[in-house]
Amino acid sequence: MKRPEEYRKVAVIGCGFIGYSWGVVFARGGCSVSMYNRKSPTLDTVMERIEGALGFLAEEGVIPRENIPEITGRITVTDNLDEAVKDADYIQECLWEDIELKKDIFRKLTDMTDGSIPIGSSCSGLRISDIAAEVENHPERCLTAHPTNPPHLIPFMEISGDNASEEIKDSVRDFMEHIGQKPIKCKEVYGYVLNRLQLSLVQEALYLVKEGVCGVADVDRALTDGLGLRWAFTGPYGVEELNSASLCEGLDKYKDYMLQFFNEEQQKVTDYDKEFIDKCVREFKPVMGNMSHDEYLLWRDRMVTRTRLIKEKQ
Repeated sequence: MKRPEEYRKVAVIGCGFIGYSWGVVFARGGCSVSMYNRKSPTLDTVMERIEGALGFLAEEGVIPRENIPEITGRITVTDNLDEAVKDADYIQECLWEDIELKKDIFRKLTDMTDGSIPIGSSCSGLRISDIAAEVENHPERCLTAHPTNPPHLIPFMEISGDNASEEIKDSVRDFMEHIGQKPIKCKEVYGYVLNRLQLSLVQEALYLVKEGVCGVADVDRALTDGLGLRWAFTGPYGVEELNSASLCEGLDKYKDYMLQFFNEEQQKVTDYDKEFIDKCVREFKPVMGNMSHDEYLLWRDRMVTRTRLIKEKQ
């Protein structure tokens, strides 16, 4: 298998929200990048969005501004799939979360490329074993390479594929680490790891508001001014380590408390209606203050980037 530095050209299939961000990641990592999309406004604007992302990184002190032309010089844009994947060492698929669409592109990509070329999908809810079910040309090189949105700002990602070869998964993991991402390997499961953790939290957040325990802004504050401050540096196991003399003591000491909650207190949200959605939207507006959606997004990106810079200095 290729060593990390031998991944020289990457083809990104799909130039939407995730695809353009992956383009930034790969080009910053020193790769030649071919951005593919069918002819559309998405294709027409991808370089503008990439340049905007790089400009943002320069403003935040992540990269020198003078490096931007060198990074963008590694990127080409095309609506020709053959041209995009020619001589590619790795392919990152970023199309809509549609099983038939992804199955079709994986059939095409595997038929067009050598059997040694890894092909990663950015899928989050779908399973790569389903996406690659009809692949005949070395399906073992098909894997999930699921990023956190946006991958050029948040480095965590998941590499999975129960039918993918361990050698392929290890090679892609090492490549991703080489270009600055923070990958884990995991088994195929609905939502993989990050989304399962996130969905569990979202369920409890909906339940607390739905049952009138507290309001929307209160739930967000519990995270932003509470759990989130420590979760940026210590995960749930780290929290248990620091809640007691050790992780062992913490898991033992709080076992009855946690099991009582899991088995007796925790409730599932089985449905919610338009009235509840309107209530959440209404109560969330003060959290954003006077910011528009786009302004709130930019503020989020700034805070995430500055937190990441703090972590990287430790």
